[in-house]
Amino acid sequence: MILLMFAALVAADRVPARKTDGAPDRPVVVSSLTTQQLLEYCRGKDGDPTANFCTGYILGEFDALSLAGDICPLPASVSNIKVAATVRGYLRSRAKKTGTGAPSFVVRDALRDAYPCKRK
Repeated sequence: MILLMFAALVAADRVPARKTDGAPDRPVVVSSLTTQQLLEYCRGKDGDPTANFCTGYILGEFDALSLAGDICPLPASVSNIKVAATVRGYLRSRAKKTGTGAPSFVVRDALRDAYPCKRK
């Protein structure tokens, strides 16, 4: 075990440093899912209450953004079906514009539009 840790440290030390040429870093997205694939999973009626991949993906991102304070939904006006319907409609209306972006960013944008936080 100690040898493995030592090998990892030595290998990490040999990784070349990142080039810093002043260019802004691009966000890292670790997902093989594309926006077009999410759109396929989310086809159907916006208010479909079925628990499926689409709904789970949307609600997972809703929870993460809510906890991070990136969106500010009012508890009295939010339901799982409403959140999923909002994002499904957003995906469908912008399918051609958002086809190349990461689906997490598209869902984030839909939720930010629907549940903005009032910034001071």
